[in-house]
Amino acid sequence: MILMVSMVSLASVIRRNSNLKCLKTAGCPRLLFKHDEVEPMSDRSFLHEIKNTCYLEDVEMGWGFCPVLVEDLIPSFSKVRKMTVGLGTTLADSVLDALPEICPFLESLVLRFQVISDRVVRNLLESATNLQVLCLHYCLGSLTSYSFQAKASALRILRLEWVIPWITNDDLTILTQNCNLVELSLSGCKLLESSKFYSQGSQHIISSGWPNLIQLHLEGRGIGRGIVNDAVRELSLLRKLALDLCDASEGGYDIPNNLEGSMMRTVRMSRCKSWRSSFEGSSKLVHKDTLVLERSSRRLTTTVVKERL
Repeated sequence: MILMVSMVSLASVIRRNSNLKCLKTAGCPRLLFKHDEVEPMSDRSFLHEIKNTCYLEDVEMGWGFCPVLVEDLIPSFSKVRKMTVGLGTTLADSVLDALPEICPFLESLVLRFQVISDRVVRNLLESATNLQVLCLHYCLGSLTSYSFQAKASALRILRLEWVIPWITNDDLTILTQNCNLVELSLSGCKLLESSKFYSQGSQHIISSGWPNLIQLHLEGRGIGRGIVNDAVRELSLLRKLALDLCDASEGGYDIPNNLEGSMMRTVRMSRCKSWRSSFEGSSKLVHKDTLVLERSSRRLTTTVVKERL
């Protein structure tokens, strides 16, 4: 039902609710169209309605927010603390660059399928002084290690998923010196040298650089069989660990029978299967399901979920 919401109907709702603080429109492609029309709207009434009516604090932008100009977001975004930008909206460099000024109270920023640059990321880390959460998912652009060589003292949660394939152990070390994280997600980092938490390598850099991690998600080739035991031992506050079985260097991971005495509550392991393309004639690994191990006060339970978590 939400997918069928049109821009005209939503603009009407916004007009009647001047105290609106939260607006989440991700996944509503019909926002680009008038009701029962196939032609996209040519006017900018939707953005103008937001600009003239409300001061948002939590916003998710998808279809219907493109193109966006800096002046469209002032002053309605001046109190925004949480922002998610996803498929259907492309924010220009000029808008991303101006976010610390447009949203001076910004605490959480999630960017999906955006085109970003070193200048944008560096400026966010240096100028968005309240930024605690930064998540970049499947973003394109010319990011280099320069992006993360800035101090970000407020940053606590960092998720970099398939955006920095070039990152090395040296880059990771510099990152640990510039922010104090409690949650970390790294995916698609092909140059990281994975090893045990207590020897030299990316896992050791993570545990020594961020000893207070409570959530860790790692995807990358060459992860050792003992990573769960190592994580429990070296990261005493860790509650959630997410891995991909396709990355296991020895075919799988050892799961401790008893997690008593540790903070660990959940271990997620994505599993793969071989899929052969009828067109290419070759096979590749694709996602199959997710194995979820959860520890309660009484026991350890195992659940298989037929999707990637």
